[in-house]
Amino acid sequence: MRFSQLQMAHDFYVTYAKKAGFATKIRTTTFDKITKAPINQAIHCNRDGIRESRVKAPTRKNTISAAGCKARIYVKFDKAVQDWVLFKVDLTHSHPCSPRKAVHYHEYRQLTMHAKCVIEDNDETGIRPNKTFLALSNGAGGPSNLGFSEKDLRNYITARLRNSNVNADVREMMSYFMRMKDINPNFFYAVKLDEECKFKSAVWVDARCRASYEYYGDVVSVDSTYSTNRHGLPFVSFVGVNHHGKSTLLGCALLGNEEIGSYEWVFSQWVKCMGTAPKSIITDQCRSLYRAIKNTLPDTRHRWFGVSFLYLIWDYLFLVDLYDDRRMWVPIYFKGEFWASMRSTQRSESMHAFYGGYLSSKTSLVQFVHEYDNVLGVKEQRELEDDAADSRGVIPCATTSPMEKQFQLEYTTSIFRDVQIEFVKKANCRVSAIDEQGPLVCVKVEEEKLVNDTILCVPYDVHFDRSTQELRCECNLFESSGVLCCHCLEVFHSYKVYKVPSCYVLPRWSKKIKRKHTYVKSSHDVSRSDESHVAFRALLHVALEETRAKLAAHRAKKRSESVAETQTNIGSQSSNDVSVDDIQGPSKVTTKGRPKSKRLGSALEKSIKNSRRRKQKNLPPVVRPHTLEDTNHCAVSGLNGPEQAGGFLSLLSSFNKKWD
Repeated sequence: MRFSQLQMAHDFYVTYAKKAGFATKIRTTTFDKITKAPINQAIHCNRDGIRESRVKAPTRKNTISAAGCKARIYVKFDKAVQDWVLFKVDLTHSHPCSPRKAVHYHEYRQLTMHAKCVIEDNDETGIRPNKTFLALSNGAGGPSNLGFSEKDLRNYITARLRNSNVNADVREMMSYFMRMKDINPNFFYAVKLDEECKFKSAVWVDARCRASYEYYGDVVSVDSTYSTNRHGLPFVSFVGVNHHGKSTLLGCALLGNEEIGSYEWVFSQWVKCMGTAPKSIITDQCRSLYRAIKNTLPDTRHRWFGVSFLYLIWDYLFLVDLYDDRRMWVPIYFKGEFWASMRSTQRSESMHAFYGGYLSSKTSLVQFVHEYDNVLGVKEQRELEDDAADSRGVIPCATTSPMEKQFQLEYTTSIFRDVQIEFVKKANCRVSAIDEQGPLVCVKVEEEKLVNDTILCVPYDVHFDRSTQELRCECNLFESSGVLCCHCLEVFHSYKVYKVPSCYVLPRWSKKIKRKHTYVKSSHDVSRSDESHVAFRALLHVALEETRAKLAAHRAKKRSESVAETQTNIGSQSSNDVSVDDIQGPSKVTTKGRPKSKRLGSALEKSIKNSRRRKQKNLPPVVRPHTLEDTNHCAVSGLNGPEQAGGFLSLLSSFNKKWD
């Protein structure tokens, strides 16, 4: 047997070995001394030779495959005809061979191109490897038909997707940024390098985020998290509040360090991308952030989420500094400023938990940008779902107020729920005093609050202008969150104002405004979502379904022919030919014991029923003729007679006896 290339001879013997049930290895290769080209090669069974372990048996973990097998082939290069000749073959094995077991040898386990694509896509979306392996095995008809094991799948993820070196990781991230820029010119990114061209920091903003900043950029939360990538780079996220009152992403950054200069570079690049600085920005208690915002965003109001008081009793200087910075965290100093309900750490902590489902300390940079891409897609989808829910209907009003109806038609559902809370609280408010000075009125509204089982009347001053119908409450709920408080609603009700002035219906919470960013999709990598790939998969799906239908029809035809030939009886009670499609499921079998009721009652419900049953048994029977009143009462109550009414009619009869 002759081969034109040495690799063809090797592939031929490997194919034979796989079908025969053993593995191979190249034992020796001889090269020409002048040309250094191979001239002959010996390919043996991988269990050739005899080896003795140098490690004691109790401590050895690896197995010894040598069994003195003589199976082998020799291939020699024929210079006369310039091809390879199989001139010696030995097919004798000293061990049993099993083709069924050979498919599980690591020499024959390979990941197909389709499997690699599925593994990469699932790993980027956060699907666990064991779930990916189950999905692939179900598609192949079982794990034995895959040609690889779950361990091979995990090794591929580790070797190809996560164990890339630092330089390749950064280059892949830069390639991603450039691809996104080519797809959509509105995609923004900036990378900072040091003198040695090493990566320091990066800022990138999606095109949809840039468009949404026009509507949600008035209040921005900036927070840094850790353990989001394998390089330990702090992750800075810019978060706003959308018209549903939920968090929306406005860009992100990776920092080389948390020094003031790094934050200044990030803020300058981010403002350059957005065009204008935000009106208000809220961060955690960080000195570097404080200095950077003061230097780069001088006209922006800066406040802190909150202050940790864990170390106040230990450090006096910390207490002094905290008092000097009281305007940064004491609510009284920014009570009348708009913060869109972002004055607590709850939103920041919820974003940390949200990122935790996508990012981890083992995430590479290229994985990081892909996962952030997935986060953007999830946020976009949730906002679209909320918009769709608002377009389908509204929640009912809690009161009959026409002003609540106005908010119901204008605001999104989530914001309208906050408005409803104030309308419900309005029932606990009352006007206690009025001081009129022309069109200007100072109304004192008292709100009843339950504190520790004690009702307290808390007074609030509401200044109302009857000419313009403008008012302002000292609680400053509208100024801080954009929702009218119950005290203002009570003043409107007292002065018979049934339509909310337009200045108190904020377009920011409106569901009727068409926003530009809703027509902009988040940037997705073309390499992962190419239209040609989608079309090709659709064609494959159609072809697969047609093949399955033809195969099912062919099997049904063969099955009917075999049934007709052998006259096989299905079951022991029938001698007729029955098609598989005509076989029905078995009848329900009644199990032993008492059947379950519709709902298992709790112990409290059972005790109440037992006590009622005992009381009814102890009551003496009441026998009296049926009257017209009893008949009418039973008809109204939905009962057929006095006996079904139980103790109530007995009690009623006792009252009748007293009156008689």
